[in-house]
Amino acid sequence: MDKTRTVVSIAGQELKLAGLESEEYIKKLAAFVNTKVDEISAMYPSLSVTNCILLASLNMADELFKAKEDYEALDLRIKQLSTMSRNTAAQIPVKRPFDTKKTDKVFN
Repeated sequence: MDKTRTVVSIAGQELKLAGLESEEYIKKLAAFVNTKVDEISAMYPSLSVTNCILLASLNMADELFKAKEDYEALDLRIKQLSTMSRNTAAQIPVKRPFDTKKTDKVFN
């Protein structure tokens, strides 16, 4: 498979990227990162661009780690339920990790 080559701008910095995903997908990722950097910059206008990028990166890593934990919890729950009889499974309360999530950022 050929690599997709594209140019994106992140925090005002032009980057030439190559990847296996489509150009549209790569540009969506860059737009997502720009949005996160812009959010930090708006909250803390005195921060340098570099520090805004670092805080945005930490926030995205935090979101990723929490999403992985939620996925693992749900995957475990599915495995538990698949080994139970229908009657037993119906009596056990269901934990809903996404219903109790805080939307606050860890690093602001």
